[in-house]
Amino acid sequence: MFCVLGSTLGSSGESVIGRLFGCEVENSSLCRCGKETVRSSLTLLFTMHYPEQRSPDKTIEEYDFAEILKKSICLEQSTQAWCDNCEKYQPTAEGASVFDLVVTVSHIQDARTGGNLVAHIKVGETYHQRKEGVTHQQWYLFNDFLIEPIDKAESAQFDVNWKVPAVLYYVKRNYNAKYDLRIKNPIDASVLLTEASLARKQRKSHATFIPLMVSEMPQAADLVGLDAEFVTLNQEEAELRSDGTKSTIKPSQMSVARITCVRGQGTNEGVPFIDDYISTQEQVVDYLTQYSGIKPGDLDAKISSKHLTTLKSTYLKLRFLIDTGVRFVGHGLQKDFRVINLMVPKEQVIDTVYLFHMPRKRMISLRFLAWYFLDLNIQSETHDSIEDARTALQLYRKYVELSHNGGQEEFRKVLKALYEKGRKLDWKVPDIDSADGQGSPKSTAVFPSVMGL
Repeated sequence: MFCVLGSTLGSSGESVIGRLFGCEVENSSLCRCGKETVRSSLTLLFTMHYPEQRSPDKTIEEYDFAEILKKSICLEQSTQAWCDNCEKYQPTAEGASVFDLVVTVSHIQDARTGGNLVAHIKVGETYHQRKEGVTHQQWYLFNDFLIEPIDKAESAQFDVNWKVPAVLYYVKRNYNAKYDLRIKNPIDASVLLTEASLARKQRKSHATFIPLMVSEMPQAADLVGLDAEFVTLNQEEAELRSDGTKSTIKPSQMSVARITCVRGQGTNEGVPFIDDYISTQEQVVDYLTQYSGIKPGDLDAKISSKHLTTLKSTYLKLRFLIDTGVRFVGHGLQKDFRVINLMVPKEQVIDTVYLFHMPRKRMISLRFLAWYFLDLNIQSETHDSIEDARTALQLYRKYVELSHNGGQEEFRKVLKALYEKGRKLDWKVPDIDSADGQGSPKSTAVFPSVMGL
């Protein structure tokens, strides 16, 4: 037997006391013939069973109360019970369905910020076998984006002064043996096909993307150019310490506002198949237009002329692409996926910010890389996610060309020259009309336009 916390208790005919304080218990009876019978019932009382004192010298043995409680609730005993299979009373072992604690969620209290929730999760053998080739279970701490292994004792250590338990989650032991728990992908390719926009004023003539056709559905290892733009929902709250340093009380809250995916191969390479503006009901305090290209009204279904959709709809599209095994190409994808709150396997991410980076040196902007390697002038006034996704694809093609043709040694020389040029120009792209001839004569990527297809 085992008390199941939070289960649906009883029927409408039971007393109010039973519904409030009763515990649903599960009795498992196993006959010698192998037939198992499971019965569920409601109880208000568990009888405590204490260990017998068997010490010959009558010394008192100490027992842990939690262990006594567990053995009392999960009592195992042998009795005579009727077996439908044998059609007679048989010696039957009655035991409990044992549940193990696998998740605890705690509220970390902080008077200044209101605190936050952290989770302790016991990750099973399947994950470690797949990722590390070893069979074991391990508790992990999940605190925002921090994930690290912890001792199992820490998962159940609480202190009402600062660490208050909020959720205790139990799972039936050995459930893997009885149930098929393999993750199945319920998302099919239809999420990438044509969908209606939430915006009332959007017209087909304003379309910025062409949905994939059935024959174009991505396959594993296909390239997909991706870029995302964000807006600010809450500004950062900070204070200045007496020593002149800044202390962040509450970080700014960002929300994804636009996600663009472009084809990475084929005759339509560079043509977007997703260009979703994400509708939000929350108050936007800063559209970051100079960096995002998002303007007031773009996310409002009443006045927007963009392809407006829900965050869930766009999540489903990205989840399908991730599960398919495509490789995303973009600039600063690690940060983008973090804010979007999606976990993408490392082998499926090609981040150009790291392709053109030397150890212990600064990261280089997409605008400067595009000017230096592709002779393109992008982001001259504002950012555009279609332009950025296309440019990242071209930069990856350039990286492959440079690294394959000259080898790693030659590529290091290319990077060294890149950093020397950057320092000379203070990492600023020269004006197109500059007299020194260093400006880029191009302003757009060499991909077909959407309306031209």
